Amino acid sequence: MAYLALMFVTDLLSDYIGYKWGNNFIMLHIYSLTELGFMIYLYQKVMFRKRHLPLLILGILGLVYITAEIALLYVFNQIVVKDFQPYAKVVDNFIIILMALAYMQERMNRFREQQWGNFRLNMAFLVYFTVNTVFFLPFNFMVNASSDVKFYFWTGHVSLLILLYSYLGFKMLKIPSKAMLA
Repeated sequence: MAYLALMFVTDLLSDYIGYKWGNNFIMLHIYSLTELGFMIYLYQKVMFRKRHLPLLILGILGLVYITAEIALLYVFNQIVVKDFQPYAKVVDNFIIILMALAYMQERMNRFREQQWGNFRLNMAFLVYFTVNTVFFLPFNFMVNASSDVKFYFWTGHVSLLILLYSYLGFKMLKIPSKAMLA
């Protein structure tokens, strides 16, 4: 529920900044920073049985990289739309994919999974972030392309996002009301 709330606030902020400043490019970085920070917390505190220090360090390095990219693009330089090629979302996706794979490896090594809900949630994250990486690798081309092909990519991305959010929403509906109040 916290993930959906964070992404909703990010979307509202994106609309506001786009309206106020004329573009909302910075929100891709803020979205990536927020998403990666949340996923690091989720995997380290909730999903993993024990802390995975190498993945925690990699996650923190990813957060530092995204912050440095924000500073480089928005503080020290003027943004040129034709040259806009952020790698923040790809870094974000890649680190989350590694955490999802580590979770699978941790669970498969035990050979007796008791909570399939977390395993399914992990698989949903793995599929979403892997396919999402394919959409964000050619970001510069998609922003600057004059063809209609870019709309198919964005439609695919939005469809994938709707599927993930729907899955998370249905998972929340299955939680008993007592657990949500606790």
